[in-house]
Amino acid sequence: METLADYIRWIGDLDFRAYPFRDADALVLCNIAYYDLDPVMRNEKPDHTVSDCIPMIEAGEAKLMITGGDLGNGEVLEAAARSRRFGTLRICNYDNIVRADPPLQFSATTFRAPDFSFIAYRGTDASIAGWRENCMISFTETEAQKLSLAYAERMIDDGVWYLGGHSKGANHAQYAACHLSDAKWEKVEHVWLLDGPGFCPEVLDPAMDQRIDPKTTRIIPEYDVVGMLFEPKITNTKIVRSSRYGIVQHSLVTWMIEYGELATMDHNDPGSIWLNRLMNDWIESIPQKDRPVFINELFDALAAEGSESLEDLDLDRLQTVLIKLTGVSKTTRRTLKQLPKQLFRDDDLPKIPKSKFDRIRRLFSDLRIQGAGLLLTGLILALMSGILFELTTIIIVTAVAALQMVLTIRKLVKQRGMSGEMRGRFFVLIAMLALAVILFFKEQAMFLIGSGLYGIVCLALSFYAIWTGSKQKEKRSFLHVLAFIEGAVIGLFGLGFLLIPQSIVRPFTLTLAACVALDGLIRLGCWLVRYIIRRRLQRIT
Repeated sequence: METLADYIRWIGDLDFRAYPFRDADALVLCNIAYYDLDPVMRNEKPDHTVSDCIPMIEAGEAKLMITGGDLGNGEVLEAAARSRRFGTLRICNYDNIVRADPPLQFSATTFRAPDFSFIAYRGTDASIAGWRENCMISFTETEAQKLSLAYAERMIDDGVWYLGGHSKGANHAQYAACHLSDAKWEKVEHVWLLDGPGFCPEVLDPAMDQRIDPKTTRIIPEYDVVGMLFEPKITNTKIVRSSRYGIVQHSLVTWMIEYGELATMDHNDPGSIWLNRLMNDWIESIPQKDRPVFINELFDALAAEGSESLEDLDLDRLQTVLIKLTGVSKTTRRTLKQLPKQLFRDDDLPKIPKSKFDRIRRLFSDLRIQGAGLLLTGLILALMSGILFELTTIIIVTAVAALQMVLTIRKLVKQRGMSGEMRGRFFVLIAMLALAVILFFKEQAMFLIGSGLYGIVCLALSFYAIWTGSKQKEKRSFLHVLAFIEGAVIGLFGLGFLLIPQSIVRPFTLTLAACVALDGLIRLGCWLVRYIIRRRLQRIT
């Protein structure tokens, strides 16, 4: 098997009349479309060809407008520019528009040969504006999609025409093909969709794919993520082998060629199948009206950090963005919470009616239940103070692994056999079981995980206590003040768990146990006082 650059060197001396246009050629032209061709189009020649890229390449000025590094794209461009097959292709009507507000990233290039013309739409570049617009397809038609249609309507004239694009460029090619006027569509001989997302069903009718299906080839890598989002329903879908692993397979230059044709296989990687189901379920769980709020607040937070490109994002900036997102609207916080829920979602599990949730909530609002629960918790903390972190960590990790095992077995029984999705579940299950085994033998690992876990839980409980206190109707009441005191104290313990050394865990935990038990006694005492007052009022009345 060969790389895309190897294919160009192998076929480069043959023009398209000697060796007609094929799938691999579509990959080459969509790859060239990822380059900034402004330096080529600015020269004074009447016609611009792919071979005109050679001076730009030799001067080191070939700018790749793509996220994720080169991975061999430069080798493909240089081989194409120096070949007879691609080097003589004329470059026409190069459009390149990038705008931050409102977000827009659109680029299209037309390559002309004597016997055909090929419109190549560029995918997402590294700009924040481009990725904001990329996410907008989940809730609206984008300006770039409309520009892709206008470009095709303007360019297509007599002769044989091909359309193609990679990633978001494939979405643009699909949009243009679906909406072209009948007269223009008749002149399009074929469309190539290279690992691109489809249409959000709430915005555009997926049935539009039926119009283009007879003339369309869809190509996706073995480990496919991007092309499975709002997956286009194209009959002629090919799965291509890749020289890389994981999501890096999205890059065109990793796709393999065998004897001049794509090196294909019969199925996708099981891990990508599981990941795709997770991502699609998460997107579908977000109400249509909430999607623009989440996307705008996410990218506003990125822009506020001064990031113009994904390449600007480092760990510090990413942490700052995540912290900012916790303080934005309820819609965004609710959306972020949906993702971890999907990890252990199982459609076959019984759903608890809302009325039962209300009864459970009322039950735990009873001061007697609260007080008894806090007393019991304080007792358990005191008894476990010497092995608190180790035991709790093992219990939680084992419980999560057991839950994943139960869900996996349920799915396996229901489907009556192994599937790609089930292999993905087994990978997660094996990882959880391996983590549980490691924790049994690594005391320091248990302490680090346990202390971090207790610290995060305490800080979360601190926030919840203060939040519930602020929501109480009876302001300045005893319970209202108690909630704020609880929040402050538990917050201090949370910080302590994150900072204390292992040597003082036991006395620190005993102090926490005493505080929790005291809180329980106070709540029981509060209930008793209220009970006595209520009984006396009943006697009076």
